[in-house]
Amino acid sequence: MNSTAKRFIHKQNLIFVPLFWKMKTKFVTKYLFNMNKIAKKAIELIPWMVTVAFILVLPLIWADTKLAGTSLPRFWPDNALMLDASLLPRQLLLAIYLLAILPIFAIYIFKGSRISFNRSEKVIFGGLALFMLMHIVSCVNVTNHHEAFFHMIKEFMFCLWFFTIYQMLRQNPNGREWLIKTITAMSTVFIAIAIVQLANSDFSQYRMATNHRSYYLNQIMEKTFSTCSNKNLLASLLFITLPTTIYNIANFKKHNVWSAIWLGIGGATALANLTLIVLLLTRTVFAAVALSGFVAIITIYIYILVLRPRLTGVTVGKKTRIAMIAAPVVAVIAFTTIICVTETQIEKTIKERIGVTFNPEEYGYRNNDNGESSVAMRKIIWGKTLEMIKEHPLIGSGPGQWQINIPKFGVDEFGEKMRGGTLTFQRPHNDYLWFASEVGLTGLFGYLVFYIGIIAIGFINIRQTRNRSTLVFNILAVSVLIGWMLVSMLDYPHERIEHNIALLAICAIVLADHPKAETEGNEQSGKTISFCLLAIASAITISGFTQTLQFCKGEHNAREIHSYFYGQGWKKVLHLTRKANRQPYTINNYSAPILYYKGFALSMTGNNQDAIIELKNALKYAPYHILTINTCGMVYMKLEQYDEAEKMYMRTLKISPRNHNALYDMAIMHYNQKKFHQAFKYISQIPLDIKSKPSNFENVYLTICRYAVNENKDLYNAANLNAWMNNDKRIFATIKKFQADTCSFSKILMDEVGAAN
Repeated sequence: MNSTAKRFIHKQNLIFVPLFWKMKTKFVTKYLFNMNKIAKKAIELIPWMVTVAFILVLPLIWADTKLAGTSLPRFWPDNALMLDASLLPRQLLLAIYLLAILPIFAIYIFKGSRISFNRSEKVIFGGLALFMLMHIVSCVNVTNHHEAFFHMIKEFMFCLWFFTIYQMLRQNPNGREWLIKTITAMSTVFIAIAIVQLANSDFSQYRMATNHRSYYLNQIMEKTFSTCSNKNLLASLLFITLPTTIYNIANFKKHNVWSAIWLGIGGATALANLTLIVLLLTRTVFAAVALSGFVAIITIYIYILVLRPRLTGVTVGKKTRIAMIAAPVVAVIAFTTIICVTETQIEKTIKERIGVTFNPEEYGYRNNDNGESSVAMRKIIWGKTLEMIKEHPLIGSGPGQWQINIPKFGVDEFGEKMRGGTLTFQRPHNDYLWFASEVGLTGLFGYLVFYIGIIAIGFINIRQTRNRSTLVFNILAVSVLIGWMLVSMLDYPHERIEHNIALLAICAIVLADHPKAETEGNEQSGKTISFCLLAIASAITISGFTQTLQFCKGEHNAREIHSYFYGQGWKKVLHLTRKANRQPYTINNYSAPILYYKGFALSMTGNNQDAIIELKNALKYAPYHILTINTCGMVYMKLEQYDEAEKMYMRTLKISPRNHNALYDMAIMHYNQKKFHQAFKYISQIPLDIKSKPSNFENVYLTICRYAVNENKDLYNAANLNAWMNNDKRIFATIKKFQADTCSFSKILMDEVGAAN
């Protein structure tokens, strides 16, 4: 190669090599920048994708017997104890969701994102913090620490869900629409399952009925609960999702394909939602819908007539004002006329259902074996809950303790099953009284600060916003949240996972819609708060997952125990209860301690000494459980430790003075001790026409009565008394007369057979 060629190549290298490196560097830089941008976008989207998946899967979680892999013997109708098919499985799903979302927030914090609070947020989260603090403080009064810890962790997970969704909305406000549409889709899934159940229902009895239509429809609709455990819970779930379904209709935007699609979905869901609410005949939700509708109308009128003119400076025309005033008047008159003139079958049904609330006697309605309506029963339960609150007014009895401690305040006003201990209440059908009884009035105050604070922020959003979608959603949300307070006063939606997911998501959106004020505090304090919250969230998430998983296993095991127990498979019961000893699940769905079954099984296999030990251990977890106390008395009686047995029976009778098993066993015990008058005193308190009679009841009754009378036979005419004692029907007639009268038995018998000559 000559020198000229070398010079040319050298010159080209001087020009193209730097240009190549410049282009290469620019390409690499741009590629890395784009990759970084994509990664950042992915990190923003992943939490929402996980959240969407969680909410959509939630309605499908239903741990049916077959799905749970349970294979139980058919000893008892419907296997005796039904597993709560949705509560614990959905709580486990919530724990899994929080586990999945936690690492993403850890990445945010370690990359420099800081969590800080403005004044409004401090009020809302301060109320929640007080509510949760009282769950910890109230543990000083708990009877069953396992139940207390489980329920406390459950409440912490609800709070963490709210906090997580709110922080996601702050990080990415576009997720607001995702969340609203996902809750609408969740509601659609619940409704679709309910419609399938409704389509498979038999309406023949309802169609043929000429009266008591609401009774027949209510019985049919009992099987229409979607995957919400019962129809009332389905109705309340449909109600709390109304803001999201109606929002998709009210927020329709022209020339937008997706908006049109969601208009159709929202319209169909809202129509099906309201139709199901009507058919489900849940009076509480009827009242809540009416209250929410009234609040929404008043809020819209105030906004149009007062707030919008202030924001825009444009006043409403005279014709519009007249139309707005006339419209509700015309609507009320038209509605009243239709109701008075027409009388369709469904219309009669709804009228009857509402009438039952105020005058059940007119319709011959009773909801339990004691002849009380559901409204009257609630009043009794609320009265006893108030007694419980008076014991520990400030800090409460501890989370999860209501169902354990409520029998302490007596069950004599309830039906035979409640008095016998075979039926119990798990909640007071009033979430606010529930909070006050378990975490005290202080804890209730914290919850109300949070809840009423959200409603107040919703009204502030309505007053200040000029954004149409924000306005629409906040009007709907505030109206339904006020109606939800009525639902919470008459039912127990706070127990359910799906209800809290929807409720707290709506609350998070309302708080996120609030105009952002400057946060207080410096960078260092924000960093400290962020890492502290991350540590707390990690502890809650891990504890929530492990506890819920253990309780799921425990409930599955408890169901098997209960089934074998009623099938008298004592060896299997003992095997399963030994397995249960290794789990924190101590009480089943009937508020019965698992060790009660073990103690009973040991007694049935002749091991009475060990049975007493296990039954006493069971009473540590549930000291007022009637069946455990009574069984303890029975075992003491087998061991001929009559003083201890009497203490146990008296303990039962203090809780349930008309408990037939305790009265019967006390009579047997005194009869064995040849204390016949004492034996008759107890057995004569048992009505002869009770539904569930102890074994050999009538013969024992007659024998004790004869022995008791025979001790004072010198007081009566011998011939007449002898004839009386040989006639079973006459003895039973005298006992019935005694039970219906206020006189002593000896006086009634004296009138019957006469005095001695």
